[in-house]
Amino acid sequence: MSLFSNSNRVNIRFLYLISLIFLFSVHPIVAFSQSNYPNQLVKIIVPFAIGGPTDGIARKLALALSQETGKSFVVENKPGAQGVIGTVQVKDAKPDGYTLMVNETKGLFAIYPAITKPSPFDGRKDFTPISLIAHGPVFLLVNSNLPVKNFKELIELSKNTPNGLSFGSAGGKGQFPTHVGPELLKIKYGLNAQNIAYRGGSPALIDLAADRVHFTMSTGLVSAQPFIDSGKVKPLAVTGLQRSLSQPNVPTFSELGYPLPEIDEGVMFAFWGPANLPPEVMNYLNAAVSKALQSKEMVDGLKALDLFIPKNQGPQHHGELMDKEIKTWGSIAVKMNLTD
Repeated sequence: MSLFSNSNRVNIRFLYLISLIFLFSVHPIVAFSQSNYPNQLVKIIVPFAIGGPTDGIARKLALALSQETGKSFVVENKPGAQGVIGTVQVKDAKPDGYTLMVNETKGLFAIYPAITKPSPFDGRKDFTPISLIAHGPVFLLVNSNLPVKNFKELIELSKNTPNGLSFGSAGGKGQFPTHVGPELLKIKYGLNAQNIAYRGGSPALIDLAADRVHFTMSTGLVSAQPFIDSGKVKPLAVTGLQRSLSQPNVPTFSELGYPLPEIDEGVMFAFWGPANLPPEVMNYLNAAVSKALQSKEMVDGLKALDLFIPKNQGPQHHGELMDKEIKTWGSIAVKMNLTD
């Protein structure tokens, strides 16, 4: 009997078809890799204005991703409504990997929904976490004319000052860390202080240096450094369990006896896509971000912003961290009387 009889030919074709079905159903990443994603421009939405920390991080990441993949990643700023306008745009985008977002996890996805009812988005249901990018400490800054040498003295001064002290915040209710940070200090340690809202962190720092407000809380010290160098502003304390590498002389709240576990993680910048982003797209982007974050340009660029690359960047860890933040801030927002 011939080896290539009609029956054998039918069997061989059948087995070949079965193998193809198995390949593309069990190994979708193999199939996806042949589609050459991304094969068009990828937009990274920043829901804030040009020049802020989120914008700076996103632009560094976009450049690193473009260099790493040989594809085009560009930043598009969509500011407005405390970051809500750009965030909703990403929520409503087609989940194909061509509209993504860089944003801060704690403020927009945990605190904002906790104080805004109803919230226009749900961080866990409306977005796909791709990767953590960077985290960094929050500094408490005071005007140098204020007669205090440490946080304990600041609390005592606030209690002995009629109407309390004033702090500058960057924008609307619940902005992290400039509004939420001081509010947390008020409910935990009795700090007596009133919020003075500005249109951004820079105007608040300018007025701090001019002695028009007494203190503020800031992400890193890049914007504040000129005022520190001139002697008009001084850092009093920093969040986290270890001192900042860039400011080793500034004590942590914990070592001063005023622990702030709620914000020990500081600010947490991350990479997001819309809900239902295909796993193969998410895996591709996560791997690309992981490699991009190893570049000297990204490491040096983030350090210059007082930010550091997290050890665990995976989407699962990212999601679990967000779940923890959402659980934490739901009850705290009520205690702060920040809810609508």
